[in-house]
This record gives sequence, structure tokens and C-alpha cells, in this order.
Amino acid sequence: MKKVRLGVIGTGRLGGFHSAKAADNPEVEFVGVTDASEENRKRVAERWNVREFANVDELLPNVDAAIVATPSVLHAEIGRKVLLAGKHLLVEKPATTSGQTAMELANLAKRNGLVMQAGHVEQYNPAWRAAQWFLQDVRSGRVPARIEATRTSGYTFRSTDVGATLDLMIHDLELVLSLVPSPVEDVIACGNALLGGFEDVSLATVLFENGSVARLKASRIETEAVRQMTIGAPDRSVFIDFAARSAKLSRPKRAILDGDYAPNKVSYSDMAPRVSTFMQDEFETEELVKDPVDALELELQDFVSAIVRGTQPAVPGERAAQAVVVAEAIVRDLEERGRRLSDLNSRTLKIAG
Repeated sequence: MKKVRLGVIGTGRLGGFHSAKAADNPEVEFVGVTDASEENRKRVAERWNVREFANVDELLPNVDAAIVATPSVLHAEIGRKVLLAGKHLLVEKPATTSGQTAMELANLAKRNGLVMQAGHVEQYNPAWRAAQWFLQDVRSGRVPARIEATRTSGYTFRSTDVGATLDLMIHDLELVLSLVPSPVEDVIACGNALLGGFEDVSLATVLFENGSVARLKASRIETEAVRQMTIGAPDRSVFIDFAARSAKLSRPKRAILDGDYAPNKVSYSDMAPRVSTFMQDEFETEELVKDPVDALELELQDFVSAIVRGTQPAVPGERAAQAVVVAEAIVRDLEERGRRLSDLNSRTLKIAG
């Protein structure tokens, strides 16, 4: 069996994780690594007994594919170089920091018959995968969905070259775009930058042409880390906790669906004795259990399979690029709304003065 010769570009925290998975994959020949930091690349190269390359240009002639785990602002430049060299590309999220460059990379890969995959690792989360069976009519577009997602963390001092939208919310945007087969109609957003530079809090509503609505929150200045999503359809909802890797299905019983508890049929006095237990009595819940997995390992195997067998990766370049396009629209609306609010406050102060 011919192995995929693989190189890792960027040997920081994520690059170190990718290197470990590359070293363990039986279908991969882990060739080597490169990084702007000589210390980092030497450390990882020695750890896995692979070659150390001074730069990307030296690495590319020796590999069939590359994983790019550099700072986000370098993804476009390095990703373009990888694809122009005729090599397959797995790029960490976000694919790039602009919709235009992300689409350019996706189109370049397609024109040259190359695999481009993005590192949206939540696609491999067992809780997300377990939920998909109960969302088939949403995935087909037969029914619209109402989606609420929250992704928060403390300030890590990593990924400071982008804001919370491209750092955190991009995960949920990609998941939502993979679920709802409808064009985005509009976005409405607001947020703020507490530590300076880019937004640290981003709140967005994404409207789809088929009537689906996604309300997303991303914040990297919270004391509690949360990675949760609720997906509602007319007769059920699915709650996903990505951190706990758990999912729960909730469905109303027949009496609810038949309208037995409509306001014109029952009164508060009728229902008062049951209010405290009504939801437990009339809604069925089911824990959706999926075996634990190593998501990063599955991501690499997905990439290798796409190269070797021609399968479709869970996160193709086109959808990763579309997630960046929507994220860019969110940031643009967020910034414009912030400017309008600042101007309004300024004029209000003048009137009050």
C-alpha cells in the first residue's frame, strides 16, 4: 500500500497535535515539519524522528499533502502555495481570514483536482454525529430549523489575529451550513471588543431562504467555557453539548401534537396542579449515545481517505470557505452597527449637553 507522504506546516500547539496523529496513522508517511520558529520545528521533528525543513518551499517537493496549522492570517498565503505546488491541503479553521481568499483556495483545489479540507473538528464530535439521524428532514430541506448555539471561553491569548467570530463562532457556522441546505438570506450582528483589536463577543442571527434561523453567540471573555447547540424542528428538538460529547432528543407526546392543551381547550385552573410536572409528563426525552472517538484522528483519516479513495471529506473546502464568507458578513454588520451606535450616542450626548 502506497502511503500518503505528509508534512505539517506550523508546529505550535495545534501543529504538535497534528504531528502526533500523522505519526500514528498507518496510511501516512510522516515526512517532516516546518515552522518559522527553529526551536519549535526542531522540537517536533526530534519528537517524531522526522525531517526538519527551514521553510515551506523546502518541504513541499517532498510531500503529497500538507497540514497547515499556522496563525490564521497566514492560511491564505501558505494554502495557496501548497495547492499551486500540486499538493493536497488540510488547513486549520478558519480556512482563511477573508471570504474572497477562502473561495479562491477552494476553487484552486477544485480546478487542479486536489483535496482541500478544513479543520472544523466538531463535525467528528460523537454528539453531533448521533444527532444527525433525528435531523434528516432538516438536512433535506423539507422543514426549516430554529438553531441556537453558544460557544464561550476565557481569554487564552491564542488566535489573537482574529476576533471571536472567526476564532469561535466559525465552528458553529460551519455546522449550521452543513445542516441547512439553503442559501443565507441575511445576517444581523452586534458585539464588542473588550481587550482591543478584534471583537471578543459576537452575537449573530443568520436567516436562511427556507425559513431556518440560527442565533449564535461566541465570546472569549467568559468565566465559563460552553460549547452547546439546540436544533429545533416543528415536532422535536435536539440539544448537543459538544464539550461533554452528549446529545439529548426531546419530543412532545401525541396529546401536544393533537392540540389537546390549546388555550381554547384548557384553562390555567384546569392545569395548575400539573404545571410543575407538565413538561416532564408530556415531553419524551432520549439520551443519544455515541461511542467516544478521537476527533482529530478521524479528521486526519478523513483527509487521507479523500486522497487515497476519492471520498468526500466531512468538511470540504467549498463549505469551509462559505463559512468564512458568512463570518465576514457577520463581522461587517457588527462593525457597522457599532459605528452607528457610537454616532447615535455622540449625538445624544450633544443634545443632552
